[in-house]
Amino acid sequence: MKIKNRNPALLLEGEKVDPIIEFYFEFNHLKQLFRQGWIKRKIPEDKAESVADHLLGTAILTLILSDAQLESLNILKLLKMALIHELGEIYIGDVAPSDFIPKKLKYDWEFKAIVELFSKIPNGKEYINLWKEYEELKTKEAQFVKQIDLLEAALQEVIYKIQYKDKYLINKSLPEILPWTEKRLQDKRLLQILNEAKKLLPKSSQK
Repeated sequence: MKIKNRNPALLLEGEKVDPIIEFYFEFNHLKQLFRQGWIKRKIPEDKAESVADHLLGTAILTLILSDAQLESLNILKLLKMALIHELGEIYIGDVAPSDFIPKKLKYDWEFKAIVELFSKIPNGKEYINLWKEYEELKTKEAQFVKQIDLLEAALQEVIYKIQYKDKYLINKSLPEILPWTEKRLQDKRLLQILNEAKKLLPKSSQK
């Protein structure tokens, strides 16, 4: 698992601190943890995004794209889901689809991590339940944030392909994110955005 620096929570060893401080130090690990899929696709470590970068991108897209659906969706719930959906990776690392970890096993790992993390702070149960709601994809809010999560990764791939052109995706054993995402996006507006973004790709990358 590629990281920028050691988990900042290790700096608290032997210290008794406010639970919020401990929570933030643990969250800070996501600033150090690369999105492993980009590393596998040969994006230089000094350029590759972190898991925290992805969370911010997902939250920003959720915020600006939810405006058109405010009548039917709870914006506060959307933003909370977007910001916490990867926090289990603080403990288990960034597990990519190419790792071929069974879905149930990955869920169990992440759920255990989420419970451990949020049990340390006030109102932690609310966030545990929100994470479960996101993973179960049974509500409109969860489904919308999941779609945004997919779109954010696809847009990041567009940026990397423009920046690195032929150097990108040297690892041919990994699937390209754009066609994979296109098959899974159900929201027409999000699909429109993805198709517009694809037009920005270098000619050699356009499908």
